[in-house]
Amino acid sequence: MLIEQRSDNERSPLALTVDDAADQMVDLMLSILADGLDHPELWQAIPELVVNNPLLVRRLQTRLPLTRPGDAISLRVLLAMCGAALGELDEIVEIFTLFAADYSQSALIQGALFHLQGLQDPSNPKYALSDTFCETPFEQIDVLDGTSHLCCASWLQTSAGDLSRGRWEETWNSDAAQAIRASIHDGSYRYCNKGACPKLQGGALVKKAALAATTPQWRDVISRQVTALPAGPQTVNLAYDRTCNLSCPSCRVERYAADDATRARFATMQEQVILPMLKDARTVFVTGSGDPFASKNFRHLMGALDAHSYPDLKFQIMTNGMLLTPRQWASFPSLHKRVGLLKISIDAATGPTHESLRRGARWPTVMEKMAFAGELLAAEQIDNFELVFTVQDENYREMGDAVDLAHRVGANGIYFARLTNWGTFSAESYRSKAVFLPSHPDHQHFLECMQDVRLSDPIVLLGDLQDFVVRAPEVYRTFVH
Repeated sequence: MLIEQRSDNERSPLALTVDDAADQMVDLMLSILADGLDHPELWQAIPELVVNNPLLVRRLQTRLPLTRPGDAISLRVLLAMCGAALGELDEIVEIFTLFAADYSQSALIQGALFHLQGLQDPSNPKYALSDTFCETPFEQIDVLDGTSHLCCASWLQTSAGDLSRGRWEETWNSDAAQAIRASIHDGSYRYCNKGACPKLQGGALVKKAALAATTPQWRDVISRQVTALPAGPQTVNLAYDRTCNLSCPSCRVERYAADDATRARFATMQEQVILPMLKDARTVFVTGSGDPFASKNFRHLMGALDAHSYPDLKFQIMTNGMLLTPRQWASFPSLHKRVGLLKISIDAATGPTHESLRRGARWPTVMEKMAFAGELLAAEQIDNFELVFTVQDENYREMGDAVDLAHRVGANGIYFARLTNWGTFSAESYRSKAVFLPSHPDHQHFLECMQDVRLSDPIVLLGDLQDFVVRAPEVYRTFVH
C-alpha cells in the first residue's frame, strides 16, 4: 500500500486507537500534498484507504474548519477524492470543477480534477499517461524575470532556477529541472497543470515506444530515464520583459514599460547568458510576456541574432500587431526568411470586441497589419502566420467569424484557447468570464458555438478546447507549444 501507518510517538502502531490511526493517515496525506503538486499515486490509493479506514472521511471533515488555509485546500481535495470513491463521482466532479476554477494555476487542484474526470471517462486515452512522454521539458526553457521554466509557466509553474544568476547550464540541469523530467519518466506529470496544458487536454502526448524509435538519443533518454541533459535547450522562450504598448485586461491592469535599471539588468543577462545559450538552439520565441517591437531589449536581441552568427536559429514572434509595419519589418533583416511562426493576438473578429479586450489597440490598424503579415507569408518571408484568440465570455460568439477573418488576411493558422487567470481577475470576475465552465449562464450557448462547422477547418488549432466539440478527432490539428 502507498500509505502506511506510522507513529510519531513511542506507542506501538498496534496500540493505536481507530481515531489515532485515522488522524495519522490524515497527517501523512497532508504532508504529501504540502508541496502543492499533483499526486496521482495518492488518488489511486484513496479508494482502498477509505475502505480500510472507515473513520477517515469523518476525520477529514472534522479537521476542515480548524486547519490552516493551505491545509484546508488539501483537505477539500482529499474529501473530493473520498467522495468519488464512495460513489458520488458525478456530483463531486460538478462541485470540484467550480472549486478548481478559482485555482487555475494550481498543479495540485488541476491534477486532482484531471483524475476525477478520468474516472468519469475511463475509456478516454488522454487520461492514461503512464506510457506517454512529453519532450518539452527536455528541449525547452522559458526565461522569465527572476525565474525559468521548462515549459510555459502557465502550464508548468515550478521554477528550474534564475538564469540571471550563474551559468545557464546550472539552471538547465538544476535539481528542480531534473525532478520535473523525472515526473515525465514516471508518468505522474505531477508538476504539470493538467487543466491548462493543451497537450494533456488534447490527448496529444507521444507514446514512449514511438518516440524511442525515432532517434538513438531519445531511445537513450527514455530507456535510461535520463534527467541531466548533456546538450542545451532546442527552444528558448524569452518572456522576461513585460514591456508592451497595450494593456489587455486578460494580461495586466495597466500599461507597462521597463525602466532604465531593469533594461540594464536584462541587457547584461542577454549578453552573458541568453546569446551564448542560443548558439546551439533551433528556435527562439519572442515574446510570451509583452510585445517584441515595444521592448528595447528584445529589439536589440532580435537584431543581434543575425543569420551569420546563428545560422540554424529560427524565430517565433508573438505580437499584438500594432507595431508591425513594413518599415519596422525592413529594419530587422535578421528576421527575414528566418521566422518559423508569426503570431498576432486578436481575441476578436470585430472592432468593438477587439478594442475592448485589447486596450489601446485600433481595429483598422490591426486589420492593416494582419494583411501585411499575410503578404509576408505569401512572399515566403515567413514560414507560418497564425492568429491567436483567447476565448472568454465577451468573444466566444465570434470564434467562427474569426476563422473567416484568418482566411481573409492570409493566415494559415488560428489558435483558440481558454482564458487564463494570470492574477488580473478576482475569482468571481474570472468565473463571470470563463464561459467554458459548466456553471456559466451562457455555457450552453458556448457549447452550441463550439459546434460551428468553421471550427473544423484545417487551419484551426483548438488546444484545450477540443473536448467541447462533438466531432471526430481527426478533423483537428493539435497545437504544440
